[in-house]
Amino acid sequence: MTHYTPNSSASLRHEINNSLTLLSSRLQLLASKHPFLKKDPDFIEIRNDLSNIQRLLSYDRTSHQPQLIPCRIQPLLDELYASFLPVFHSQKVELFLHIEPDLPLIRADLPLIRQAMINLLKNASEAASPGGHVTLSASFNSTHIILSVSDDGTGMTPEQQAHIFEPFVSYKKGGTGLGLAIVQSIISAHHGHLSLETSPGRGCIFRILLPVSLSPVEKSAK
Repeated sequence: MTHYTPNSSASLRHEINNSLTLLSSRLQLLASKHPFLKKDPDFIEIRNDLSNIQRLLSYDRTSHQPQLIPCRIQPLLDELYASFLPVFHSQKVELFLHIEPDLPLIRADLPLIRQAMINLLKNASEAASPGGHVTLSASFNSTHIILSVSDDGTGMTPEQQAHIFEPFVSYKKGGTGLGLAIVQSIISAHHGHLSLETSPGRGCIFRILLPVSLSPVEKSAK
């Protein structure tokens, strides 16, 4: 288990911002040398990812209040599935997508939800072994949309589960222990709930519950 002291978070954020600034500058330089890149979907996706990460760092530093607006979650899940499919394919891991039809609207800050799901899918990709599978799914009940990311990796012990959402705690070699803590922070700010179901040798299922948007105005937007 890797530990980082909380007072290192400010310097860590500063170093991340410095690296992101350099990456953004290099992307701009590449685009100026090769104008066709500005229309390349992968280039656009990389640029958007950098922007989202910078926004996430700003969010974490300030009020922790997302900009909640009525929105649909399915287009985001479709995008994430398409983006991660080549990653899992290269690792010889199958990625499945299961979405119930007619998902209700939620009030959410989609770029932040996107970042939370990226963290969960990245963790799942690292947990799964060749020949394994990961499932991204979405369902709903009368009050919540339920998002889940499940893998068939090695799972976690009860001792690991007790600390898994704490900042600066990692059970991966070289891990920073920030990913799941950020997911927890984002979901809490959405008035949602993040949980983990796991046991050694049986993989992990991370579940996110997000409140359904129920106001008459938001219902009519469907």
